[in-house]
Amino acid sequence: MREWEKVQEVPRRLRATDPVREFIRAFNDRDLDAFVAVLDPGVELHASRGLRKGIEAARVWATREPGGVQQTIELEELYEDGTEGGGGRAVALIRRVWHWAESGEHASTDEMAWAFELRDRRVLSWRPYDDRAAAFRENDFPNEAAAAAKADRASG
Repeated sequence: MREWEKVQEVPRRLRATDPVREFIRAFNDRDLDAFVAVLDPGVELHASRGLRKGIEAARVWATREPGGVQQTIELEELYEDGTEGGGGRAVALIRRVWHWAESGEHASTDEMAWAFELRDRRVLSWRPYDDRAAAFRENDFPNEAAAAAKADRASG
C-alpha cells in the first residue's frame, strides 16, 4: 500500500518546495517567471491542444491574452504520493472557474483533476482530467484516495 497525504488548505504565501501549489498560484497570477521556475527542464504539459515539451513551450502555453473569458484555478484537495524527497506524484482536485474579464461576472465552473509528476521539487509532467476518478486510476493512486475524494464530494 502506498502512502498518500490529503492536503486541505492552500496557504497564501507559498514556499519553493511546494511545486504543485506554486504551479497553480503562478498560473493564476500570470506570473510566467515563477511558473517556469517551478518546472523541470524536461517538463511535459499534456494540454488539450497537444503535448508541450520544455520550458519555453510551457511559457507559451501559460501565456493568456487579456480580456474575454478568463480562468482561475481553485485547489480543493491535494493528494500526494512519495513527494517527501522532492519527487513522486500528486493529484489535485481543482475547480476551474471561468469569469468575464471585463465585468468579473461568473461564466461557468468545471470540476476537474490535475495530475503531476515531480522531480527534484519541480513539475516534470502535468495532465488535466475531466474525470477525477480517472486521474486517480491512471496515476496508480491507492483506492483509499479515490474513495475519500468521492466521499468528500458526496458530503459537500
